[in-house]
Amino acid sequence: MSRNRPREEQANGQQGGGAPANGTVNGTAAPSVSGVRPTILDLAALCGVSPATVSNALADKPNVKAETRDLVRRKAREIGYHASSAARGLRLGRSWSIGLVVGDIANPFVPDVVRGVEDVVWRERKNLILCNTDFQAEKKTAYVRSLLDKQIDGMIVLSQILDAQDMERVAAAGIPLVTVNRRAPDFSTDYVGIDNQSGVRMAVDYLVSLGHRRIAFVKGLFRSSSADDRFAAYQAAVQAHGLDGDPSLAVQGDYSMESGDSAARSLMALSQRPTAILAANDLMALGALGALHDLGIRVPADVSVVGFDNIQLAEHPLLNLTTINHPKRETGDAAARLLLQRIAGDRNEPPRSVVLKPSLIVRGTTAPPPSTPKPRRRRPVTVRGTGDGG
Repeated sequence: MSRNRPREEQANGQQGGGAPANGTVNGTAAPSVSGVRPTILDLAALCGVSPATVSNALADKPNVKAETRDLVRRKAREIGYHASSAARGLRLGRSWSIGLVVGDIANPFVPDVVRGVEDVVWRERKNLILCNTDFQAEKKTAYVRSLLDKQIDGMIVLSQILDAQDMERVAAAGIPLVTVNRRAPDFSTDYVGIDNQSGVRMAVDYLVSLGHRRIAFVKGLFRSSSADDRFAAYQAAVQAHGLDGDPSLAVQGDYSMESGDSAARSLMALSQRPTAILAANDLMALGALGALHDLGIRVPADVSVVGFDNIQLAEHPLLNLTTINHPKRETGDAAARLLLQRIAGDRNEPPRSVVLKPSLIVRGTTAPPPSTPKPRRRRPVTVRGTGDGG
């Protein structure tokens, strides 16, 4: 109780052996009993200067004397003071935060891209806010509004597009936006992606070099610019090589494993089967491998399979998928750099694009075509999984 405190302790205004009433012990602020973090007012009082001087000293402004700046910084370390980024952001209209909107964080294509973004954002001492929409319009809109409410400095949208109203909200807020893998229709934004045409052409050229003439293609999502680019490249390559242009060889998919499984079954039911299947992403290629295994069709002895993206699962020895490498971490790195440049520079400059180069990764699912098609056999195996690698 206070009546039993030593006289010296009472004179200093201490309460029960805790911090003094004025927050100092021998000129040094002590931690508060309540655990409240020290404020700029506490630090200013401790140093005998104004809060404005404290702010300028911590910001290394030239109008503060060196000895005052050193004093403020030393006392700030002693009491554990850290400037409130929220308060500073409110004052300057900044948050030092970047919003990253992805469609499906469980898609094996996504983590490497996110890691590329995060590496750059971390080096620049900014915060990354990750939003997973599950490709649901309602969630996309809710996250966009939430990010704008948080006064983010910029936004990256990965492998999906925002609807027109959300795009208008972002534009009206003056928030820089970078789209990755898919271009926003009717809006001009900074963009990072891969050379889809070159990647598909590499795959077709390689299959042709092995002797394949009847090459099937599993398409990606409707209304996806990357899916459209890859299918257009397939059509151009078929024509350039004078291959079989049978329209039944092009089957619609949706970037999921299930759609790859279904596409492969449809293709194997044709009276004249393809000798190779090129899928617009790896997950559909893996789905195709599952269906071919189920049907008793050997890969690559009977049918070759090629994917696109080179996700980590494609390297597994039991899959060993031939694919087109999409440099995913480099994609995230480029998107973050482009966004930070836009934030720091002239926001009225024309939109910029960064297009990365693909490469062919030859593994164990491709070989020359068989001379004679093999009979069909069926075994019950199901393959499940979803994704959106484009």
